[in-house]
Amino acid sequence: MLPSQINRYPHEFSGGQCQRIGIARALIVEPRLIICDEPVSALDVSIQAQVINLLMRLQADLGLSLIFIAHDLSVVRHISDRVMVLYLGKVMEIAPARDLYANPQHPYTQALLSAVPVPDPAHDPAATVVPLKGDLPSPMNPPSGCVFRTRCPRAQSRCAVEVPILAGTDHRTACHFPGPLTPQEIAHARRTEAA
Repeated sequence: MLPSQINRYPHEFSGGQCQRIGIARALIVEPRLIICDEPVSALDVSIQAQVINLLMRLQADLGLSLIFIAHDLSVVRHISDRVMVLYLGKVMEIAPARDLYANPQHPYTQALLSAVPVPDPAHDPAATVVPLKGDLPSPMNPPSGCVFRTRCPRAQSRCAVEVPILAGTDHRTACHFPGPLTPQEIAHARRTEAA
């Protein structure tokens, strides 16, 4: 920070400057862990890249651990070693980032990843959008059993009565029927969404 900026008010700084000031304030106490809640969501893309690169450099130089909470799955992929996917506050899947993006096992993770824009969907054979049926349930009154079952293309009667446990070793999934969705399941989800 320049001496001329010492007496400035917060509204006199840009979004990127405010994020850097917030990071500097967090580092003053020499933490081992920093929780970054949507740290780049309000920034334009070039400033996002600068802040993400700063966080990654600080992580490497200071040995910091970062818990990075975000909705931008491209940013999450770039910065994360491990990814945890939540739905209505419940863990759906947790895995090393490379494995989760290459081989998502939970239908919700598959739907999220399929919604990430690709540069040219016509030339990307893997760009199959997995639609979600219905609306997001109320977090105050979540569905019984699996909280994702009301929107899941794979839901069965077991899902309504039994909460799935988080199973697996390094790649863990909370689903009674994990695995890639079949083309028939995706087609059924599209028909349900259109109805």
